[in-house]
Amino acid sequence: MQHHALAGYSTVRTIFMGGMTDLYVATDAKGQRVVLRYLKAVYARNRDLRKRFLHGAEVLSKLQNPDIVRLLDYGTQDKIPYMVLEFVPSVTLRELIARRHSSITERPVPFLRQLAAVLHFIHLKGYMHLDFKPENLLVRPDGQVVLIDFDLCTKRRRRPVKVYNLPGTFSYVAPEVLTRQRADERADIFSFGVVAYEVVNGRKPFERNSLDEMRAAHLNPDIVPLPFQQDTAPMLREVILKSLAKDPDNRYPDMSLVLKSLDILR
Repeated sequence: MQHHALAGYSTVRTIFMGGMTDLYVATDAKGQRVVLRYLKAVYARNRDLRKRFLHGAEVLSKLQNPDIVRLLDYGTQDKIPYMVLEFVPSVTLRELIARRHSSITERPVPFLRQLAAVLHFIHLKGYMHLDFKPENLLVRPDGQVVLIDFDLCTKRRRRPVKVYNLPGTFSYVAPEVLTRQRADERADIFSFGVVAYEVVNGRKPFERNSLDEMRAAHLNPDIVPLPFQQDTAPMLREVILKSLAKDPDNRYPDMSLVLKSLDILR
């Protein structure tokens, strides 16, 4: 497959080439900038991966929210599934955390409230995101958050479900998902807790020297998160620690309660 064109869209520059998908800034027939995302040919041969990719597009088509990337088009060409997304001038939250940027460090509560609100919206629409991490959160110059990548998004059920499509990184994945137990929307609340901790402290709550040590710390119920920055408001610590509880029964049961707690802090 040629990199310069797909399904009538012409690529302008590469955004990301890694993992299972490639992302390009592209232009449509009218010359408007869009983002072209497609599954690499080697993975497109796998029926399950094709299905997961297109499932992400179908979910996105049902979620209209300013804090969620807009899907403009999707389909398959030459057995390669693709989606066309709005172009969002932005940096990833990962970059802002790495730079300890003032937009997230000076007023963390309103920023974290945005993150909680978009997850609450997804849950209300009947889904769990299950891949909530700084790489999947774009931040516009005005500070508005845009959530991307819905490939792992799963329908909420009345009872917890087993989750089989684990993402590549476990740092943001709830312990019950990692250990293949049944999970519900509280798994997203755990992921929110990890991201919130990182926004406030500039590091992950269970940071260790090796991946094996980190995974063990992530799962061990006796290992608590690393200390917070000294100037972190006590109530904000409580919100984050409650979201980070390793036992889902000790977490917030619903994202609306996270929002209420953050509103008290504003």
